[in-house]
Amino acid sequence: MRVTCPNCGSNATISSRENQSTHVADLYVSCTDVKNCGATFVSTLAFKHYLNPPRQTTAQLAASLISKLPKEEQLSLIGL
Repeated sequence: MRVTCPNCGSNATISSRENQSTHVADLYVSCTDVKNCGATFVSTLAFKHYLNPPRQTTAQLAASLISKLPKEEQLSLIGL
C-alpha cells in the first residue's frame, strides 16, 4: 500500500498500525523526505464495502434463499 505525505506529496512509510476495531485501523506514518519535510502523521485505514462479496458454499447460499420463502414453497421444493 502506498501512502503519500499530505504536506509535501513525497512517499511516506508506515511505521506502525493500531487497530481501532475489526475494520478500522490508525496508521502511524513518516514522510521519507526528511531533509525538506520530515512530517509524521496518522492516517485511518477503513473497510468500506465489498466489490465482490466472499464466496459462500452452495449449501449456505441455498439455505439462505430457501429460508426466505413461504413455508408452502419450501415444502414443495423438497417434494412434500
